[in-house]
Amino acid sequence: MSRLHLGALIATGAVAALICTGCSSTSGTAAPATAPAAPAAASAAPASLDAAKAGSAVADAAKQAKAVHVRGTVADGGNVNLDLQLNPDSASGTIVKDGIEVPVLRVGDKYYFRFSDSLIKEAGIPASVGKLLKDKWVPSTSQIGAGVGEAFKQFLDYKTFTDNTIGQLDSTTFTGGEQTTAAGVPALTFTSSDGTATVAAGEPHYLLRIQDSKSGTMEFGDWDKPTTVTEPKAAEIYSGPGA
Repeated sequence: MSRLHLGALIATGAVAALICTGCSSTSGTAAPATAPAAPAAASAAPASLDAAKAGSAVADAAKQAKAVHVRGTVADGGNVNLDLQLNPDSASGTIVKDGIEVPVLRVGDKYYFRFSDSLIKEAGIPASVGKLLKDKWVPSTSQIGAGVGEAFKQFLDYKTFTDNTIGQLDSTTFTGGEQTTAAGVPALTFTSSDGTATVAAGEPHYLLRIQDSKSGTMEFGDWDKPTTVTEPKAAEIYSGPGA
């Protein structure tokens, strides 16, 4: 649905910013993607939800929560895979744009990224330079990471991300409300002109999935279950030229 395009644009812009960063400075290597979190838990008891209130219900539920795990594949000017754990003041995960992998971290107001082999290749960074940053995190406060924080803020901040995606469902007109399950959770499926939204049947009515046959699918789980994200150790942070 159209809300998927927002997530894709956010992620695409961030990856583009990293590629530009790599082209203008030194860069590093890959990190493994964050392991997917378990599906969201919701009230086990099925409940009815009027289609006319579905959009506002999921928007309100997102406002009341503090964390979510977002996973999905979106086709919007290319293929974007997201796997992000968003907490009140931290985040972690991986973005893959057309095969270009970017592991990311956020701790407070500081953002980190690792240059994967695919990003190094896309940015045209010589292997001899890429080796300097192998398995090192690059912070947004470094010369190399300058400007990356602003790009990351759009998708590594829980409130900003949910406002730009789920929050906009508040104005969407839905129909239907067929009973189903999502990862074992009783749910309801609503339809709009943009696609479908699968919503937890019980309160709070968390959004569990949005899907558009043309754009892709985005899944939301582990609502209101913050995880601990720690700042990388000094030895894991790049400290060479441009740090």
